[in-house]
Amino acid sequence: MWYLNVQKYTCVKNSWRIRMENKFRDKKAEDILSNDFWVDELKQKHQLTQQVDGDELALATGILQVAAEKSSILGAGQKEQIGRKVTQTINAYKRRKIIIRFSYAAVLIAIVGISVFFQNNSDSDIRTFAQKSNWIPRSGNTRLVLSGEKEVQINSNESKIEYEGDGNEIRIDASQDVKQVVENDEIVMNTIIVPFGRRAQITLSDHSTIWLNSGSKLIYPARFAPGKREVYLEGEAIFEVSHNPRHPFLVITTDVEVEVLGTVFNVTSYKDDRTTSTILESGSVELTYKSNALFSRSKEIMVPGMLAVYDPQKGSVLQSKVNTKQYTSWRDGYFVCEKQPLGGILKKISRYYNVSIQLNDLELAKLTFSGYLDLKNSASQVLEIIAEIVNVEVENVDNQILITRIK
Repeated sequence: MWYLNVQKYTCVKNSWRIRMENKFRDKKAEDILSNDFWVDELKQKHQLTQQVDGDELALATGILQVAAEKSSILGAGQKEQIGRKVTQTINAYKRRKIIIRFSYAAVLIAIVGISVFFQNNSDSDIRTFAQKSNWIPRSGNTRLVLSGEKEVQINSNESKIEYEGDGNEIRIDASQDVKQVVENDEIVMNTIIVPFGRRAQITLSDHSTIWLNSGSKLIYPARFAPGKREVYLEGEAIFEVSHNPRHPFLVITTDVEVEVLGTVFNVTSYKDDRTTSTILESGSVELTYKSNALFSRSKEIMVPGMLAVYDPQKGSVLQSKVNTKQYTSWRDGYFVCEKQPLGGILKKISRYYNVSIQLNDLELAKLTFSGYLDLKNSASQVLEIIAEIVNVEVENVDNQILITRIK
């Protein structure tokens, strides 16, 4: 039985190899590497390990195999090492006369692509810290996690946290002082976790101010390292960055990086949202994101009044002109809505008040609403205002708010 299984596995491998060799018989390596669908087919681990014939296919497969072996976090030395290994791979093919000729364009595309890919995907200290942290926004108090995982509970709905210049002293709600030890050359990561139904305003050691919306988490150094200002965001926040042309400010999310010198902008990157959005109120920012091209990360510049939506499935950013108040007014305690879908509005209200809202008819989510919603009112009061305009009924059923269509 074991022998038959081996034979069957060998036949499957040979079948794939023959199919690939026939498919790419007349294709050049640069053509193979520039086609996303072909790359996806070749990048499967069990396929990359198979030997293939054909000059250009062998080159393309060899380069992809080298890249796949080093898909984890790389340091500067490792980046250089993988560049050498790509060259060694090509030379090995040449020595075995598998490649009679190869395109210099293909080699250039591969080496530059791999260099850019690994340079942009090598994790910073703060991203590595974020990946290891397991603090998540939940019900209860806002939590401030300091060095040594010391946790400070903040029971106000609207918290205000201010750091002194050296990061050693923190003022909370103008009534509580907290201290932590930050040595001169030490990078101490702090984390603020804001549960649904609460908000927080935090002033960092560089005097930048950040407003965190409900269900958000921000990781940041108690004191920034020289020449480097980086924070990590999950959820939604408005940033008013203190201007410093020599020290750009970088907001890192799961999918997008936003770099600024000094400006006001909003970033929304909740885990349960399919896309990541950036809204620029003033100044300018540069977005960096992973596109669908081979080993590629793209950049886009934003100007004030624009909304940029990144879709990780498409690997693209779509920018559009908007009224920025629709996305930043929550900082001042109200929502501005201009023909916005009811589904999106209810999602914001659910997060803001930490309430469960259900639609008895999913088509209701497509209805649009325009108006001004005062967030100082209760969730039910806010929803009643919407109900009067879009012709729906609001009722509380089993600890959740049910929205039904009026017949």
